[in-house]
Amino acid sequence: MSERYNRYKYRSAPTRLSVVAIAIMLLAAGTALAQVPLLVAPQSALETSAVPPAGFSGGLSFFTPAGAGAGPRQWSGTPAGELALGSSAEGRQLRSEGSRRITLEQVKQQSSADRAISPFARLGQLSIEAAKQHRLGVQADYYPKFGATFANLHYSEFLGQILAIRRPLLGSVTQVPVPLLSQNQTIAALTFVQPITPLFQVHQLVRIARADERIAMAKAGVPVTRNARDTEVEETYFKLLIAQRRSISAESRLRLAAKQPLYAAATVELVGTAAQTPELVEAKKAALSAAAEVKELTASLNRAMGWPDDTELELVLPDPLVENVSLRDVADKPAGANPDVVEAEQNVVKARAASMLSKLAYVPTVAAVGGYLFQNAIPAVQSNFGYGGVMVSYNIFDFGKRERAVKEARAQLGMAEIALQLTKAKVADNVRKSYLELERSRQVSLVAQKMGSSVARLMNVSSAPESTEAKAARAEVEVEMLEADLAHRQAYDRLKALIGQP
Repeated sequence: MSERYNRYKYRSAPTRLSVVAIAIMLLAAGTALAQVPLLVAPQSALETSAVPPAGFSGGLSFFTPAGAGAGPRQWSGTPAGELALGSSAEGRQLRSEGSRRITLEQVKQQSSADRAISPFARLGQLSIEAAKQHRLGVQADYYPKFGATFANLHYSEFLGQILAIRRPLLGSVTQVPVPLLSQNQTIAALTFVQPITPLFQVHQLVRIARADERIAMAKAGVPVTRNARDTEVEETYFKLLIAQRRSISAESRLRLAAKQPLYAAATVELVGTAAQTPELVEAKKAALSAAAEVKELTASLNRAMGWPDDTELELVLPDPLVENVSLRDVADKPAGANPDVVEAEQNVVKARAASMLSKLAYVPTVAAVGGYLFQNAIPAVQSNFGYGGVMVSYNIFDFGKRERAVKEARAQLGMAEIALQLTKAKVADNVRKSYLELERSRQVSLVAQKMGSSVARLMNVSSAPESTEAKAARAEVEVEMLEADLAHRQAYDRLKALIGQP
C-alpha cells in the first residue's frame, strides 16, 4: 500500500505543480495587462537573462530577473515567512522580536551537542561496553587460576577411636584414645590450576564473544546513530518549513473566504463578523489545523536542540540536495558496513565456533595443578607440604549426547550460512529499489525546482504588491518544492543507510 502511495505521490506532484503554475500565470497575466507600461523593462530583461538549471547549480532559489521591482529573492537566504510574503509589512510581522534565525546545519550541530548524553546514545554505548567486558572476561580463562582456602574448626566431640588394651598381669582393661582427626583443626591452602586442553574451548568462546561485540558496535556505532539522528532532525526541519507555508496558504484562503484583511498573528479572530458559510468554516478549520501543526513541530525542533518549547524559530531554507549517485556506484559498493549484513556474518562466525566447541567435547580435560597446604586436622599426616602434577578427566560414555550436539551445531552452521546469503541478497535488492526511488525522487525534485523558478520569475515581473490569491498560490508552490526536496533527501538517506555510508 505504501509503495503504491509513493508512486502516486511522485506521479501527481508534477501535475499539482502544473495546475498551481497555470493559476499563478493567469493571476500574473491579469496584473500585467493592467500595468502594461510597467512591464516593458522586466520583459526585455527576461528575454536576455539566462535561465538557471532548476536552481540546482547554485541552490534552490526564487529569484527576480534584472529590472524587476521586487529584487532578488533566494531560498538559501530568505527567512521562513518572508519567502512567501516577500518583504512586505505583512511578511515582517512574522519575524517577532523573540524569534531565533537558524539554518539546518546549525540545528544539526545544536542537536548533536546533547546527543552524547541522550538515553539512546547512552544505551548504545553501554551495549558495546557490556560486549567488550564479556569478551575480556572470557579471554581471562587463558591464564592460570590461583586460589586460597582457610578454615579453623572446633568439634564438640572427640574425633577418633578408643582402643582397649588388656593388661594380663593386672587382669584389667585399659582404654587409650587414638586421635584420627583433631578436635581443633586449622587448614590453609594455596592452589594453582592451569588448564591445558580447555584452552581450545576458550579460544572458540573468545571468537563468539568477539562476534557479539562486533554486532553491538555495528548496531550502536557512532556513524549509524549520527546519521539516524541527523535524518530525524532534518525531517522535522523540513516539515516545519512546509507547515509554515501551509499556514500562510490557509490564512490567505481564510481571508478570501471571510472578505477581511489578513493579520498573520490573529488567525482565530479573522472570522469575527463574517457569515459562517461552509467555505468559511472549512477555511477556518484549515487555518487552525495548520497553526497547531506549526506549533507542534516548533516545539519538537526546540526539544531536539535543547531549547524551550515556546522559542520562536526563523528557519532558513537550505539549498536543494545535489547528488550524483549512479546505479553502478551502489551496485559495486560492498554492503559489509550494513548492520544486518554484519550481524549475519558474525552469526556465521559464532556458529562455526559453536560447531568446533561441540567437537572438543570428545577431548579429555587436562590441567596442571599445584599448591601448598598447612593442616593439623590429621595428626598422622605432615602439617606442611606442597604438591604438583597433572589431572585428567574424561567422560567415557554419555549415551550419544556429544554426537547429537555435534549434529545440532552443524545444522545451525548451515542455517547461519544460508541466512547470510539471504541477507546479502535482500540488502542488494533493497539497494536497487532504493536507488530507483532516489532516481524517481530526484527527477520529481528537478521538475519542482524548475516549475517553481519559472513561476517565481513570472510573478516577480510585476512591481505591484501580491494579491491574496497570489500569496496563497506562491505558498502552495513552495510546499510542493519543499516536499519534493524532502522526499529526495529521505530517499538518499535510506540508500546511504543500506550501503553503510556515513
